[in-house]
Amino acid sequence: MEFKQEFRRSVDPELLFKGRPGDVRLGELVSTTWPLVGVTTRICIVGAPDDLGVQLNRGRRGAAAGPSGIRRELYRMTPPMDKAFEIDPGVFCDAGDSISGNDITANHRHAQSLCELALNASRAVVALGGGNDYSAPHARALREVSAAQKDAAGTIGILTIDPHLDVRERENNLPHSGTAYRDLIDGAVIDPRNLIEFGTRKNRNASSHLVWCRERGVVIRDFSELHRAERLGLRIPDAFAQDLERLVARCDAVMVSLDLDSCGGLTGVSAPAAIGFSPSDLCEMAAVAGRHKKVRLFEIVECAPDLDPTGMTAKVAAEIVYAFMDSRFPLS
Repeated sequence: MEFKQEFRRSVDPELLFKGRPGDVRLGELVSTTWPLVGVTTRICIVGAPDDLGVQLNRGRRGAAAGPSGIRRELYRMTPPMDKAFEIDPGVFCDAGDSISGNDITANHRHAQSLCELALNASRAVVALGGGNDYSAPHARALREVSAAQKDAAGTIGILTIDPHLDVRERENNLPHSGTAYRDLIDGAVIDPRNLIEFGTRKNRNASSHLVWCRERGVVIRDFSELHRAERLGLRIPDAFAQDLERLVARCDAVMVSLDLDSCGGLTGVSAPAAIGFSPSDLCEMAAVAGRHKKVRLFEIVECAPDLDPTGMTAKVAAEIVYAFMDSRFPLS
């Protein structure tokens, strides 16, 4: 795809934290040179600072600040202390944010364009949301790039960690934060049998949406059943690893999407949950995802830092992203 500046803006330099001598931070090591020429980086970060889709889904706005909030915490962190790390665009880069406005269709088109460019320049992309509606353009980007690189259909799989199924019908023919997976299935972007909904809550979804998923073969891992299995000896991160292995075995490329609504007790999200996965479990699942080369896209959405006066939500999101990156860095 031809590179055009009007759908992206560079990362804010103020987010690139600098440490003291001998105490280097990720903000000093990330390359912000874009577009990359002649370099395939290991990880590329992109942002989608938009929550219009959350508003259209009658949710709490605030996720537009997610990418900046996550970067602010992430770039204060040190590189892994047990790994050699140099300032090198071949390690990781930040391609900035897609530009958004009042037209959600145009916003999604910009995000897909930026994600496609990042996937072509990197072995893995970390996408920071933004509303959960961005799962759709990001998945379309993965499908397009996978098909072009494989010179084939580009079969993709998605493992989404989320209490919500996100298969609502569109309203006024507009996508929103609850329509992503219905749109992807109806648009034949993904075979529904290659979609795994991990951590679905019984009290967060309409029965009609459950029926819709089951009729199409979507794999649903109920939150309470995962906890029941854990009491019998199957840890939740291990159950996640098993599902991911199945997707990796039958797909050309995989996207892992993590909605922060799945984390219990966080206030800075679009739909806070009293009950959910622990931050440590989510970090372990992110690390599992990072160890698979076929996981080309890791996405974290619905982080709304301004709704959390403690700042903990953005810190948890950054820890999750770091866990994925720490696993992915050693892979060539």
